[in-house]
Amino acid sequence: MKKFLKYLLIVFIILLVAIVAIVALVIENNLSRDPDATYELRGRYKSSPDGKTYLVIEDDNGGQCGPLLVDKKRWPHVLNSQGKIAPGERNIECGTRMGITVKEGTTYYFNYWGP
Repeated sequence: MKKFLKYLLIVFIILLVAIVAIVALVIENNLSRDPDATYELRGRYKSSPDGKTYLVIEDDNGGQCGPLLVDKKRWPHVLNSQGKIAPGERNIECGTRMGITVKEGTTYYFNYWGP
């Protein structure tokens, strides 16, 4: 009986540590989010300060895929810097192709290549 209680206590402590870790990650994730941005699968967007339309590519799909292409043209800007772009449907390519919709008057931050 004592062994059972000892194992039960160990399981309880492990579960408690896991719950605390999950809560800490959720809190950290929510605190690091931009409250002015709208989040979606491929990234986020928010109103640009000057009313123009911009794209910021924050992830280069591992960097081993050649140049970044936007609508089949080489993207002339470095990662994490904004470039002016026409609003509408855009395709970003680097090893694979992802479609996004950039709304007029916003800055779109692209950061996810996954499925």
